[in-house]
Amino acid sequence: MGVVFLDQQNIKVPKRALAKVAREALSYMGRDPKRHSLTVVLVDNGAIRAYNQRFRGEDASTDVLAFPGDGDYLGDVIISVERAKEQAPSFGFTLEKELALLVIHGVLHLLGYRDYAPEEAQEMEGLQRDILREVEEKGFL
Repeated sequence: MGVVFLDQQNIKVPKRALAKVAREALSYMGRDPKRHSLTVVLVDNGAIRAYNQRFRGEDASTDVLAFPGDGDYLGDVIISVERAKEQAPSFGFTLEKELALLVIHGVLHLLGYRDYAPEEAQEMEGLQRDILREVEEKGFL
């Protein structure tokens, strides 16, 4: 099955490149991207706020949510493309790079990584940087 995209928003997104990013994140973390699959759902701020409220009890918009699956199906990563577009300039990123980072972040959550405690967040940020560097070196962005 691989990486499947459900695009439910209106901003043009390089889905093929982002699928490569997701597969690279899986490979980097020792998972076979041909065996493991996931879905990336691209939404706007209103939709991600609704997901956040319904499944996490938080009435707020966010940039990425991850919902783990079972077995070889790792789960769903939900990304607000609208939010990514809004926040990318504050990090000095293009929209594509910000989306890549959010895909990586979501994949790490599906693999069990958390970022609630400072040490957990630091570990995730380090992995994100390393995977993003690999993605950029391979020319996926």
